[in-house]
Amino acid sequence: MLYHTFLSAVRQQMEKRLGDGYVLTIHRIPRNNGLSLDGLSICEKGSRVAPTLYLNSCYQRFQNGTPLEQLLDELLSLYRQSLANNPFDLNLLEQAESVRPRVAYRLINAQSNRELLKTLPHIPVLDLAKVFYLDLGADERGAMTVRITGAHLAHWGMDLETLSHLADENTPRLFPARILSIGEALGELLPSGGRETGHPLYILSNQNGLSGAACMLYTDILKDFADRMKANLVVLPSSIHEVLLLPDRGDQNYEELCRTVASINRSEVDPEERLSNNVYLFSRSTGRLRIAPVVTGPLQAFSD
Repeated sequence: MLYHTFLSAVRQQMEKRLGDGYVLTIHRIPRNNGLSLDGLSICEKGSRVAPTLYLNSCYQRFQNGTPLEQLLDELLSLYRQSLANNPFDLNLLEQAESVRPRVAYRLINAQSNRELLKTLPHIPVLDLAKVFYLDLGADERGAMTVRITGAHLAHWGMDLETLSHLADENTPRLFPARILSIGEALGELLPSGGRETGHPLYILSNQNGLSGAACMLYTDILKDFADRMKANLVVLPSSIHEVLLLPDRGDQNYEELCRTVASINRSEVDPEERLSNNVYLFSRSTGRLRIAPVVTGPLQAFSD
């Protein structure tokens, strides 16, 4: 069965199972870094809530021999769970006051997402973009979020400045930062292993490890860490979920670090999770980030 035939079959069969009280649509959903997925949105008539179930992996399983009836059973179960287990009353999304404490931001690459950013309120940050979403809590299946679009802002009567201010206040509270040395991180994964690596690298993310690269904008956290290290910091974009911190005492080769980041992005990081090939510098004295200049050979720690 061809892919588009499969999508149509899923929609038609789910319509039969749910009955006339629902509207089902299949649409392509833009994801990070120019990628997209196909989703089945299910909206009960009279409701503005429409959970979306992604179908790309279902088709792969269908091609590998999973019966269509089994996939339909699983999709229907997921839909019902999404309604029953949601800790947040989705109808409250209609009310600006209800969403204000749930607005947060994440970081994505601006160039790789230039088409997506045409449709989203965002704030440029160096070569990145700060985009916004609603945190609706989490269950055993993971975090539940809603991407904020221009249509949301119009409905709430909210401007971009207000949205960004709310996100700046909420994100560190909703997603506190966590810094671990590489040795500590390996120790958590391998309790019987050694905890020291000899490399002065530290992992910065949030407590749940999702979209944790946003923590590189937590100026107070970086300033406190830089003061403890008594050095400026090199910030290496590991992925959209975390960055690496490296004390910069004037002996770092930024060009070599950029090549390393780009190589790891190509070979190790899922395309949807790549953040940037650039390296960033955090100034201990000014508390500001900038993109590292790339020249041949070691550079002195940047001056302010």
